Amino acid sequence: MAGQGAANLRVAFLGGGNINRTLREEVERTRPYEVIGTFGRDDELPTGADVDVVVEAATQAAVRERVPALLDAGVDVVLLSVGALSDAAVRARLLGPQAPGGGKLIACTGAIGGLDQVRALRAAGPLRTVSIESRKLPAALVQPWMSPELQHDLRAGGREIMLADGPAGQVSQRFPSSANVAAALALAADAWDLATARIIADPAAVHTRHEIHAVGELGEVRVVVENAPSPERPRSSAVVAWAALRALDDYARLRDFAGPPGVLML
Repeated sequence: MAGQGAANLRVAFLGGGNINRTLREEVERTRPYEVIGTFGRDDELPTGADVDVVVEAATQAAVRERVPALLDAGVDVVLLSVGALSDAAVRARLLGPQAPGGGKLIACTGAIGGLDQVRALRAAGPLRTVSIESRKLPAALVQPWMSPELQHDLRAGGREIMLADGPAGQVSQRFPSSANVAAALALAADAWDLATARIIADPAAVHTRHEIHAVGELGEVRVVVENAPSPERPRSSAVVAWAALRALDDYARLRDFAGPPGVLML
């Protein structure tokens, strides 16, 4: 439903991990929004009669399994696990002609920047180059599918290792907690067949580093972002919860709900 000037935004959270815990604490401490609750894997989901927007910070599996029902129920969803959209079937379900009715899917920029300019270049025509290189501490990149030897090397952290270099969609699925940024770039560029991603385990990477490059007819974007890792969950950047808070504030302004002062930037 539309905002009503001084009405309070009703927000809920899908996933009870560190990102949503941090976000919920900040919302309850500093925002006029009404917190409806945090919903886990087995909880009954709210409907549009209960809540205006849900912030998803769970897993790519949760996006596949639970977000369609929220959208069907008329609930808007701020999506942080953007890597789920690397799956063409999920994109078709959530974004294509067969997308659920009622609720809107809102992709959050999360741990990277520059996507507004990438989208502006794309609006003028297809891009020629879209790539991202990410560097993280080796131990934060260990995945269950890796060989015991590679997992040992990453935990030891003694050398730089190239772990992935290929299509952004494939990389984001192989590193579901670390490469949502690759999917976010491919989504912004509308370039799933073109965008590439590289992941490097770097013992010197005190901060997580993302370098974005995009070239279109009207210009070129080069953006370098360095983020402090979350102390509680080093696989994620600490800034992600604050990116979600910024998205919530913009959502409140756009829908004319009560919220903090500021300028809506689209």
